[in-house]
Amino acid sequence: MDAAAKRDLHDAIWRSSGGFDLVLAPVLIALLGLWIDSAAGTRPVFMLAFLAFGTVGAVLKVYYDYQRGMAEAAEHVAAVREEAARLRAEAAELGARPVRDLTGEIDSMPLEGSES
Repeated sequence: MDAAAKRDLHDAIWRSSGGFDLVLAPVLIALLGLWIDSAAGTRPVFMLAFLAFGTVGAVLKVYYDYQRGMAEAAEHVAAVREEAARLRAEAAELGARPVRDLTGEIDSMPLEGSES
């Protein structure tokens, strides 16, 4: 398996982890509550309390993971934009002319065979 395939697999697993968090955590914690209920004879008090606690915890974990991922993406976009601005300034110093790329954004392309 090459590096790109490993990265794609890792990304797919990371994206799907929210679903596992939302399902497995509340179920496992509710089962723990059910066990405590059976030992204490208080059925279903602990199971329902732990189910609610596990659900809220799982939702918060998915929410904060999403927020962290979006913050990392915003930082990456800012870094890419800074690098693009630096490269455009460098191209302008070398005498490049502005052109539009396929996305419609202005880019710089040097003139071949010209000094201006």
